[in-house]
Amino acid sequence: MAYNMVMDGLCKEMRLDEAEKLLENKARQGSNPDVYGYSYLIQSYCKMGNLIKAVDHYEAMVSHGIETNCHIVSYLLQCFRKLGMTSEVIAYFLKFKDSGLHLDKVIYNIAMDTYCKNGNMNEAVKLLNEMKCGGLTPDKIHYTCLINGYCLKGEMQNAQQVFEEMLKANIEPDIVTYNILASGFCKSGLVMEVFDLLDRMADHGLEPNSLTYGIAIVGFCRGGNLSEAEVLFNVVEEKGIDHIEVMYSSMVCGYLLSGWTDHAYMLFVRVARQGNLVDHFSCSKLINDLCRVGNVQGASNVCKIMLEHNVVPDVISYSKLISIYCQNGDMDKAHLWFHDMVQRGLSIDVIVYTILMNGYCKAGRLQEACQLFVQMTNLGIKPDVIAYTVLLDGHLKETLQQGWEGIAKERRSFLLRANHNKLLSSMKDMQIEPDVPCYTVLIDGKCKAEYLVEARELFDEMLQKGLTPDAYAYTALINGYCSQGEISKAEDLLQEMIDKGIEPDELTFSVLNQSSLRSRKIQFCA
Repeated sequence: MAYNMVMDGLCKEMRLDEAEKLLENKARQGSNPDVYGYSYLIQSYCKMGNLIKAVDHYEAMVSHGIETNCHIVSYLLQCFRKLGMTSEVIAYFLKFKDSGLHLDKVIYNIAMDTYCKNGNMNEAVKLLNEMKCGGLTPDKIHYTCLINGYCLKGEMQNAQQVFEEMLKANIEPDIVTYNILASGFCKSGLVMEVFDLLDRMADHGLEPNSLTYGIAIVGFCRGGNLSEAEVLFNVVEEKGIDHIEVMYSSMVCGYLLSGWTDHAYMLFVRVARQGNLVDHFSCSKLINDLCRVGNVQGASNVCKIMLEHNVVPDVISYSKLISIYCQNGDMDKAHLWFHDMVQRGLSIDVIVYTILMNGYCKAGRLQEACQLFVQMTNLGIKPDVIAYTVLLDGHLKETLQQGWEGIAKERRSFLLRANHNKLLSSMKDMQIEPDVPCYTVLIDGKCKAEYLVEARELFDEMLQKGLTPDAYAYTALINGYCSQGEISKAEDLLQEMIDKGIEPDELTFSVLNQSSLRSRKIQFCA
């Protein structure tokens, strides 16, 4: 008894090395540990998720001729399930069952839940019937498990049948059961069944909670039944239920699912004025959708309101907002939000830096883009091929700006070549291989600098690496040949492009219109 108490205490404090030594010492003294000592260790390792150790101790216990019990079995099965090892759950369950061990309700529930989540409803139902035949009375947990399984498969008629069977057995469903069934009805578009279910809850003295209403509202919206969602939302708002912010979040998400971004934004603002805030997920989704439709002011307001409520947007939300400001050419505001990220200690990755660098390049502010690149590398953030491509393209565009017109063409070509080669050398040091867009920028740069031989070498290098040039890559080289009057090479390249099933785009046709390849364009279009 004293030994087991010590084992229990050590395991509760997770001093498992000491507990194992105590187990070993007892065995050396010729007194084999009992099932309780092993049980404490197996349970502790299962809680840690250390399945190897748990199974090792289980097998050691069996090798000493100690019979297992339902507690140990349930610990192991729950650990398998938690680690997503569903096949092992079933294998061990069948192994324990075949060994003649009298399994309890908890073990049956674990196996049934595993079958249900794997979509094997026939086996799950067999276990329920097996329980009944073996003298075990299924409870609401087992019935709810079956209902959830059928709902996951969209078999709502079977789910309803199990629900009715549950009621006939005088087993009262709880709020969890009703929520699962409501979610299933919503996903299947069974609107009236949801309202009937809410009435049945009331008849059984159960008040739907905010989660129940939230499931129904989002479900209605997902199924395109927005008017029903709004009716239910208005009813709930008038009731003034607890956790009303869950309802607001559900309705905002519902509007967004239906494509009603403006309605979602107006509801968000109204809720904020009342001193409430929808959940973080809904805020993030709203920012994303507002950016997608180009409502940069709305997205910015959502971020500001979140910060006023001491809720910091995540990196993705900041990235979306910075990106839309960059697209609009408002680099000052883009940098302000970037600076806000830095000040709040958010982990800024290469994606955010690249978005901002790209914005500066497109705004003709290459120097600031280069400064960001240096800042990024100094912070230990490794640039990727996209970041390098952005800078390569930035240098190319800078040479084409009007401000360079006073500089001799040869000088411009030399500087462009030098800048590109410097970045390529850095990529090589970083062991970063160019992809198709990167090669396209490089080829375009060589062509603009009138280094056609080098451009062709890059094109061939891309092919040798197994990369497939797209319409942009072909067009860049075709344009280079045309600009230098090498029409036959351009014509051969165009034919190669067509033979490979790569359809010329508008830019290709624009190049053709400016050259004697106009007839080939007509032939292709025919």
